Amino acid sequence: MKLIPRRRKRRRPLEEVKRGVLLFLVFFALSLIVHETSHLLAARALGYNPDLFYGVKFPNVYGYTHLDRPCESLLHIILIFSAGGFGAGLVFLALWAAIEDIVAKLLLSFFTFMQLSHGILEALHGVGVLGMEWLSTGPVLVGMVSLVVFRVVYGRLGWW
Repeated sequence: MKLIPRRRKRRRPLEEVKRGVLLFLVFFALSLIVHETSHLLAARALGYNPDLFYGVKFPNVYGYTHLDRPCESLLHIILIFSAGGFGAGLVFLALWAAIEDIVAKLLLSFFTFMQLSHGILEALHGVGVLGMEWLSTGPVLVGMVSLVVFRVVYGRLGWW
């Protein structure tokens, strides 16, 4: 496990773009799968019998976990709703620590912070504090800010 990546190899710009897009798509799919699976595991651990759904309805790709009955307590709501973002965020943080490639690290910083913020916002939505619109824009904005911040930090450290 290497927290400090090797210096970035210079590649041709088109290769960098292709690789970046491919990594983004892989991390996006992993993000969706791990996020919803984390909800599923939390619900099962609390005694629910959830179903997991994935779908594509252009331009959206989505997943959701459906419980067999309403949550029994406020604590269950918070635990189940926040499990997706926190579970996926921890997986991406572990990947960030394990992968040396700087482009992958940069994308992983985006997905890590996006998922962690989604875990917080989703729990707030579950208890009725926030509307659904916050779940689509809030985490992406947090992820974009982290992407910019980490790009600057990586540049200052000489990693980029």
